[in-house]
Amino acid sequence: MSAQALLKNVLNGSGTHESGLLMTPYGSVNKTCDEFWTAKQRQLHSLHYANSYRASFKPELPDFFIKKLTNPGDTVGDPFGGRGTTVLQAALLKRKGLSNDVNPLSERLAYPKVNPVTVGELEERLAEIDLSHNIDLTCEEDMSMFYHPETYRELINLRNYLRHHRDNIDRFIEMTALSRLHGHSNGFFSAYSFPQISIPKSNQAKINKTRGAEPDYREVKSRIIKKARTSLKSGNIEELRSWGRHQRLTTGDSRNLMDWASESVDLVVTSPPFLNQVDYVQDTWIESWFCDIPTEDLENKIVQTPDLEKWAQFISDTMTELHRVVKKGGFVAMEVGEVRYQGELLNLDEILVNLTASKKYNLGQFKVNEVLVQSQQFTKLANCFKVTNNKLGTNTNRIVLMEKI
Repeated sequence: MSAQALLKNVLNGSGTHESGLLMTPYGSVNKTCDEFWTAKQRQLHSLHYANSYRASFKPELPDFFIKKLTNPGDTVGDPFGGRGTTVLQAALLKRKGLSNDVNPLSERLAYPKVNPVTVGELEERLAEIDLSHNIDLTCEEDMSMFYHPETYRELINLRNYLRHHRDNIDRFIEMTALSRLHGHSNGFFSAYSFPQISIPKSNQAKINKTRGAEPDYREVKSRIIKKARTSLKSGNIEELRSWGRHQRLTTGDSRNLMDWASESVDLVVTSPPFLNQVDYVQDTWIESWFCDIPTEDLENKIVQTPDLEKWAQFISDTMTELHRVVKKGGFVAMEVGEVRYQGELLNLDEILVNLTASKKYNLGQFKVNEVLVQSQQFTKLANCFKVTNNKLGTNTNRIVLMEKI
């Protein structure tokens, strides 16, 4: 069955938007719409909110499935690790964690969260770092639309230091600095900007012109310390450090998890790209610049395609690799959403269910136990994108729960 045939099945009524049975040519699957976890913001450990990241799910999502389907000491994986939500929640719940992402930025964000430091350690280290070295800014990337020259000089000094200093304290400083690179309040290093997305330089210049303001000086160290205090306020640092030793973070393609042993994972909680709904390269270009990650390399590695056939094959190949690493009887909870495709509103959960039952794709690998649709309210980010509640993928959690057979 081709991806177009899968699409035809869905558009011809093989699925349902409501609670009940999701009908497929291969049988029915229970589909439940409910509030499985709270729609309230920032209810779990504060480290989860250390960074904004496009298309990331709430920590309540992995928390729900980890508690429901695993025991302490089990292994939980995420092949699309993003900002590390799954691996952090696994560590907090005393599970071993595996997190992978094709973008090396993911490891830079996730590692410090499962290997946290204290505010005191961070303050002591920052006091030792000299950010006052003279820098010829004409030899650097032009970021004048974002940063005051003195702020930019401090950032370049910090980036140069972090290139050669990589212990856990330094890495936590880096992760926190990444969270402050752009935003809309005085707590960020930049002029007024968008916090979740690295916008193009030309767009930032337009914002500055519209507001009639140029970037003002934002001292770097104090903002890192202030944000770190917020990120670490939930505590449990020593306990999290002890479980951090059991978390493994890798960088690579989800279709070839070479560092994940066969039949080693009890549960996967993950969310793949929703076709091309998010540009994971351009939306993080400032973070990539700070970390010296070449964006041209990422363009060829990250799968973000408008082609349903290519997307279906990519997800199918990823599921085949997950079948290798998941234990028999283990589970995959894959969160997808709704996208506009060829003029139609397409439920990717229904495409995913059909993939598991197609001989061309994943027949005989996984049994779909149920589909869960999280009923939730707007988030601030959803409102920014004019997302209608429970209508578009950026604001809808649709989880296909599969069991390895």
